Amino acid sequence: MAPVRCIFDSGLPKQLSVCLLALLAHCLFFTAVVCAQPSSATIKASLNRDHVLIGEPIELHIEVKTGADRPVTKWFNLPDSFNHLEVLSRSPIDSVRGASLTTYRQAFTITGFDSGIWVIPAVKVIINKKTIQADSLPVTIVPVQLKDSTYHDIREIIDVPDEKAPWWYWVAGVLSLIALGVLVWLWLKSRPGKPVAGTTVNAFSPLQEAMNGLRQLAAEQLTDKGEWKKYYSVLTGIFKRYMERKFQTHAMQKTTGELLLQLKSRLDKEQVSETAEALRIADAVKFAKYRPDGEQAAGSLYTIEKTIQALDHLKS
Repeated sequence: MAPVRCIFDSGLPKQLSVCLLALLAHCLFFTAVVCAQPSSATIKASLNRDHVLIGEPIELHIEVKTGADRPVTKWFNLPDSFNHLEVLSRSPIDSVRGASLTTYRQAFTITGFDSGIWVIPAVKVIINKKTIQADSLPVTIVPVQLKDSTYHDIREIIDVPDEKAPWWYWVAGVLSLIALGVLVWLWLKSRPGKPVAGTTVNAFSPLQEAMNGLRQLAAEQLTDKGEWKKYYSVLTGIFKRYMERKFQTHAMQKTTGELLLQLKSRLDKEQVSETAEALRIADAVKFAKYRPDGEQAAGSLYTIEKTIQALDHLKS
């Protein structure tokens, strides 16, 4: 206590000593109040990638940090579909509590089936009646790039002037048909009791035909021989042939994007995303000379088989 006696027993005026004590008390009170204040709340939104092909998944991560005594009172709601993007899955809200800080996390798997630049809007949370929000995030969805210079898009229909054919064209045509009919009749007459060729083309149902084709493709082991383009051409051909017979559409002439639009109204989002991945690899192999590994090739065949089985339960 000797130092204290020296201070207050010195020649300082009594009023000055009282002022110094009051100032010291105010400083200690202000320091305690500042230390007791919780850290300001923060929110962060991030993507694992922002430039993907049609149907590829994107992971969106949301992280909120706030003081332990200031919990989140209202979490944001991200709809299943927004801005040409769709949510495939979402994780539960995870919270980690510390001595002075609480961290909230949630993850989303998102994809898109329309090419373009789309924006994930700024997500907002409320903490003690105070709203904080993250930055909006742009996402670029691009179609499969075709590097084959011989590829050309379908042109518009143009009018062709109608020119009347000479009369002898018609005569030659009628005579040719008569001759063809006579030849067919003579051929059938020479083969009594034998079935006409082509009557068993559709003996199998669309599902049976597709399953037989997939089993035969797996048995040929084209990937072991390095024939990747042939493998994926046959695989996509089996799938398009099934779609054509099952739903009576011209699937053989449709692009990958057009097929995915048809599947979008018939299957769940996860199945459509898996099928889009298999078809995207097939396009990359055929047009961009991409070479996947054996596991990817087997996975593509399994995905197409599972998709065909799922579609077969639907009405045509």
